[in-house]
Amino acid sequence: MIDFTRAFDSAWERMHIILFRPFNFEKWCAIGLSAFLAGLLEGGNGFNTSYNGNSFNNGSLNKYSSVQTPKFDIHTFNTNLNHAISGLQIGVIVFIGLVIFAFVFALIILVYWLGARGQFMFLDNIVRNRGAISWPWNYYKRQANSLFFFYLLFIVLSLVVFLPILGAAIFMAIPLFQQQRWPEGGEIGGFIALGLIYLVLAVVLAVIMFIFREFGIPLMFRQGLLARPAFFATMKLIGQYPGSMAVFILLRMAIFVGVAILSLILCCATCCVELLPYIGTVILLPVLVYMRCFTLDCLAQFGPEFNVWTVDVPPPGGMIPPFNSP
Repeated sequence: MIDFTRAFDSAWERMHIILFRPFNFEKWCAIGLSAFLAGLLEGGNGFNTSYNGNSFNNGSLNKYSSVQTPKFDIHTFNTNLNHAISGLQIGVIVFIGLVIFAFVFALIILVYWLGARGQFMFLDNIVRNRGAISWPWNYYKRQANSLFFFYLLFIVLSLVVFLPILGAAIFMAIPLFQQQRWPEGGEIGGFIALGLIYLVLAVVLAVIMFIFREFGIPLMFRQGLLARPAFFATMKLIGQYPGSMAVFILLRMAIFVGVAILSLILCCATCCVELLPYIGTVILLPVLVYMRCFTLDCLAQFGPEFNVWTVDVPPPGGMIPPFNSP
């Protein structure tokens, strides 16, 4: 069983050493940047875009008599012009929609790619007690790219799992819309069953990815693993230490609630400045570093091969070496 009390105390001491002994504003901002990038992989950013096409009411223009003479008819001209503009408007809306969709998709890909790089940058800065950007960005490129593609694969697999459930719910709802009535009897039970299946799968997948992010990525950092073997190593840890993992998840949930309350207080105290990207990360950096140190200290208790504080990759010359104990 993980000694969580020791992990809490050790993480507090490490956070003080990294950020306050001594305090270095430049180092603080550099670690804050790596923490901000790392958070892009954890934020679950979503984008909802809706399009409302303009409708043209041409009822008054459609009521015109047939033209018997070759003279110019202003009503016919206006009607044809409005139809042309309406058709052009639909084409423009479709084109703009496709462009926005492509832009949002590319932005999501970029966010996940940066987030994967940021995870290793943040770990490197914490473990080596420094504020480096370019060296960890380049050195852990292989592991970061593997993590990025692993997350994309996980998103695809999640869609494969959830789309049939959504399709079944739509298939059951279509007759209700056609008959304009509420579900009854077995139909309600069917919707409840689908909702429970969706909820259970969502919770299981969320827990698995949370444990992988907290423990699997440090394993990639410590042992030089790629994402797939690190994922299986993390699942092995869950099987070997289910009690410790359950308590760890509960503690992290409690910490998350505390951080959310603290963030709300800081938001009010700073007139919402804390909500600004990167600025909020810099303000909350002691909390973020503490949480990461807590996770790393918990992981280190599983054995020497899980202890990231003894990482054997030497930092470049002139950098502060890693410390093994607070």
